[in-house]
Amino acid sequence: MSDPLQEPARRLLDVLPEAALIVDAGGTVRYLNDAATELLGYRRAELEGFDVATVIASQPGQRVDVVAWFARWAEEPNSPQLRYLTLTGRARHGAQLRLSVRVAKLEAEPRCYLVTLRDVTAEQREQQDVKHAYLVASRILAISDDAIVNADKDLNVTFFNRKAEALFGVKTADIVGHPIERLLPERYRRAHAGQIANFRDSKSPSRLMGERGEIVGLAATGEEIPLEASITKVFVEGEPTFSVQLRDIRQRKAAERARAASEQRFRTMFEHAMEAIALLDPSGAVLELNTAARALLGGATGAVGRKFWQLPWWPRLADAAERERRERAIEETVGRCARGAEIRTREELVDLRGERHVIDFSLRPVWEASGADRTVASIVAEGRDITSLVPPT
Repeated sequence: MSDPLQEPARRLLDVLPEAALIVDAGGTVRYLNDAATELLGYRRAELEGFDVATVIASQPGQRVDVVAWFARWAEEPNSPQLRYLTLTGRARHGAQLRLSVRVAKLEAEPRCYLVTLRDVTAEQREQQDVKHAYLVASRILAISDDAIVNADKDLNVTFFNRKAEALFGVKTADIVGHPIERLLPERYRRAHAGQIANFRDSKSPSRLMGERGEIVGLAATGEEIPLEASITKVFVEGEPTFSVQLRDIRQRKAAERARAASEQRFRTMFEHAMEAIALLDPSGAVLELNTAARALLGGATGAVGRKFWQLPWWPRLADAAERERRERAIEETVGRCARGAEIRTREELVDLRGERHVIDFSLRPVWEASGADRTVASIVAEGRDITSLVPPT
């Protein structure tokens, strides 16, 4: 069989950076260049004269053999589909390679094909890793407890997860490709565009929840939704992509309003109670006094923060030792309550006019649960004036 290559053509092929084979119409390798020997690990003598199936076998799932494919591709050497076509090849020691293959028909007798091979094994593995990472990330984002909306540089939506669909009442197909501002009330849209532009040009890669304050979203029903938001930007080939994470805070704000209303009701009852009430911390320091308790002190300021047994409404004993003994007794009583005891007793108090009052007095611990343990968080001291009910001594 005549040689399909002249010496100048051989020298030209040998300086090519891509691996190249000359294969005849029967599938026999007639020549391989230096790059092919390096890629496949064969010496020329080990492949020349042998079937090309040694290095490129019929592919799994394909009925047509490789040589038949060569004949077809040779007629369309610039076919777009060849840009994405890869075959599995075998190197000398059995290693599998993924090869990008291009074929051209040589004007020679007998008919031969120039087959160029490029190893894309690492490239495809990287693409698979990227695709896998993208799928994992997409699935995580899809089932996130927060609504996630991604937008391109023009602020058109590119990703909209299930939580976002539920939050805004909008299907992904109806929002992807549309401006993200559709998710905002009209009055916020112009300012929002400026804020995103400032963020895009800033050096900060993200702004977390709590840093931006509350924002307002617009549901398909027209309802305005209070939201917390964080935003991250990523530059891909110089173009920014924005990812916004949104958290619905309607329930939290409703709970805050309910708590504020409850606290207001408590404050109203606390301040208007007929009994004198003091709230103490476990050490006995005064946290709060209601109106009736402050009246016993003549509205004096400075009671908050003092120890309960040091308030000026206890009887003023002339004897310092007796006074110290009484303070220690009250301090001990408060300490017992701080350890969980409920105490009820009668005590004498003296108002600012010097009048003595008999008080039905109680101390009750307020418990706070922490896991399996309970601790006393505060103490409620309550006194009811029963002077008129006690016979004079």
